[in-house]
Amino acid sequence: MNNAEVTLVILLSITLFILLVLSIVVLSIFIKILGNVRKISERAEDVTANLADISAMVGKKVAPVALSAAVAAALRRFKSNSKE
Repeated sequence: MNNAEVTLVILLSITLFILLVLSIVVLSIFIKILGNVRKISERAEDVTANLADISAMVGKKVAPVALSAAVAAALRRFKSNSKE
Protein backbone atom coordinates (compact mmCIF):
# COMPACT_ATOMS: atom_id res chain seq x y z
CA MET A 1 0.00 0.00 0.00
CA ASN A 2 1.13 3.47 -0.77
CA ASN A 3 1.58 6.22 1.73
CA ALA A 4 -1.57 7.96 0.46
CA GLU A 5 -3.66 4.80 0.79
CA VAL A 6 -2.50 4.22 4.35
CA THR A 7 -3.29 7.82 5.23
CA LEU A 8 -6.76 7.56 3.72
CA VAL A 9 -7.47 4.29 5.56
CA ILE A 10 -6.35 5.84 8.86
CA LEU A 11 -8.48 8.95 8.29
CA LEU A 12 -11.49 6.85 7.34
CA SER A 13 -11.13 4.59 10.38
CA ILE A 14 -10.78 7.61 12.70
CA THR A 15 -13.85 9.22 11.15
CA LEU A 16 -15.89 6.04 11.54
CA PHE A 17 -14.75 5.69 15.16
CA ILE A 18 -15.78 9.27 15.93
CA LEU A 19 -19.17 8.75 14.27
CA LEU A 20 -19.69 5.54 16.25
CA VAL A 21 -18.90 7.25 19.55
CA LEU A 22 -21.14 10.21 18.70
CA SER A 23 -24.02 7.95 17.72
CA ILE A 24 -23.72 6.04 21.01
CA VAL A 25 -23.77 9.31 22.96
CA VAL A 26 -26.75 10.65 21.01
CA LEU A 27 -28.62 7.38 21.42
CA SER A 28 -28.08 7.36 25.20
CA ILE A 29 -29.29 10.98 25.45
CA PHE A 30 -32.33 10.12 23.33
CA ILE A 31 -33.18 7.18 25.59
CA LYS A 32 -32.97 9.44 28.66
CA ILE A 33 -35.23 12.00 27.00
CA LEU A 34 -37.77 9.30 26.13
CA GLY A 35 -37.78 8.18 29.76
CA ASN A 36 -38.50 11.73 30.90
CA VAL A 37 -41.28 12.08 28.33
CA ARG A 38 -42.83 8.84 29.59
CA LYS A 39 -42.76 10.10 33.18
CA ILE A 40 -44.32 13.41 32.14
CA SER A 41 -47.09 11.67 30.19
CA GLU A 42 -47.87 9.39 33.15
CA ARG A 43 -48.09 12.41 35.44
CA ALA A 44 -50.34 14.21 32.94
CA GLU A 45 -52.65 11.18 32.84
CA ASP A 46 -52.83 11.19 36.64
CA VAL A 47 -53.65 14.89 36.69
CA THR A 48 -56.40 14.54 34.10
CA ALA A 49 -57.89 11.60 35.98
CA ASN A 50 -57.88 13.64 39.20
CA LEU A 51 -59.48 16.60 37.41
CA ALA A 52 -62.18 14.35 36.00
CA ASP A 53 -62.92 13.01 39.49
CA ILE A 54 -63.02 16.53 40.93
CA SER A 55 -65.30 17.81 38.18
CA ALA A 56 -67.67 14.86 38.68
CA MET A 57 -67.78 15.52 42.41
CA VAL A 58 -68.36 19.25 41.92
CA GLY A 59 -71.04 18.51 39.34
CA LYS A 60 -72.89 16.31 41.82
CA LYS A 61 -72.72 19.03 44.48
CA VAL A 62 -73.55 22.00 42.23
CA ALA A 63 -76.36 20.45 40.20
CA PRO A 64 -78.97 20.66 43.00
CA VAL A 65 -77.97 24.24 43.77
CA ALA A 66 -78.23 25.25 40.12
CA LEU A 67 -81.59 23.53 39.80
CA SER A 68 -82.95 25.25 42.91
CA ALA A 69 -81.68 28.61 41.63
CA ALA A 70 -83.43 28.05 38.30
CA VAL A 71 -86.66 27.07 40.06
CA ALA A 72 -86.43 30.14 42.32
CA ALA A 73 -85.88 32.41 39.30
CA ALA A 74 -88.87 30.85 37.54
CA LEU A 75 -91.04 31.32 40.62
CA ARG A 76 -89.97 34.97 40.91
CA ARG A 77 -90.93 35.58 37.28
CA PHE A 78 -94.24 33.80 37.79
CA LYS A 79 -95.00 35.84 40.90
CA SER A 80 -94.04 39.13 39.20
CA ASN A 81 -96.20 38.30 36.17
CA SER A 82 -99.18 37.34 38.35
CA LYS A 83 -99.04 40.65 40.28
CA GLU A 84 -99.37 42.71 37.10
